[in-house]
Amino acid sequence: MADSDPYYLGYRRAEQERLQRQAEELAHEARWLLDQIDVPVGARAIELGCGPRGCLDLLSERVGPTGSVVGIERSDEAVALARRFVTERGLRNVEIVAGDARATALARGTFDLATARLVLVNVPRPEEIVAEMVALVRPGGIVALHEADWRQHVCDPPLPAWDRIFDLHVRYARMNGIDLFVGTKVPRMLAEAGLVDVQANPLIHVYPLGHPRRMIFYDFAENLRDRLLQQALIDGDELTELTAALKRHLDDPRTFVVSHLFLQAWGRKPS
Repeated sequence: MADSDPYYLGYRRAEQERLQRQAEELAHEARWLLDQIDVPVGARAIELGCGPRGCLDLLSERVGPTGSVVGIERSDEAVALARRFVTERGLRNVEIVAGDARATALARGTFDLATARLVLVNVPRPEEIVAEMVALVRPGGIVALHEADWRQHVCDPPLPAWDRIFDLHVRYARMNGIDLFVGTKVPRMLAEAGLVDVQANPLIHVYPLGHPRRMIFYDFAENLRDRLLQQALIDGDELTELTAALKRHLDDPRTFVVSHLFLQAWGRKPS
């Protein structure tokens, strides 16, 4: 049975703070993607599921004062944080709209670029978001995604607690219609949605001790704690023991950590 709040990582304060840090951590990759798309000054862009910051500042810079950026976000707290970020940064060409990425109610075919980052991997029915993105861009417009595939997120030496927590996440995701392995499917999804000239760029990283994203699997386990307990996938004592073991392992400088596989994919709507 699907959770009443389908977003996989939830909206706790620690997660909103992590997303704000993530915007800085992934900024260089976002800039690379925008370079490939070659977003022109004066363009109209939209970011679906922008969270508290997303790529709003990077898009604002690219489109310039004659362009415009819309950020769509469903979480009230994230909307408030995004609006504060826009105000503090003086991003006068950016508007934050509270809404559902599957049904934005915005005019069809009016954007030059629709983009989203790490949204599809966290929600049910990701193909509906892709369809909405395609509908929003004009003929000749671009849809661009940065997504994850959990399959490659591993550590060495192996840790039974890591494997058990990973299995719990996969089980919870499947019970709630979420595909943690959607990243590698995105190029096909774009093509099946009618886009042409689909291209892809794979990314994978190593997270040494001190890397800002080394603890991401632990953070995700904490995000999902209440939901795992509510759906009776594990009892609280065992989960506490597992997460403690995971943290000790990640705190050990001898532990080698490989990131999720990330995939940037983009395509053009036929003219």
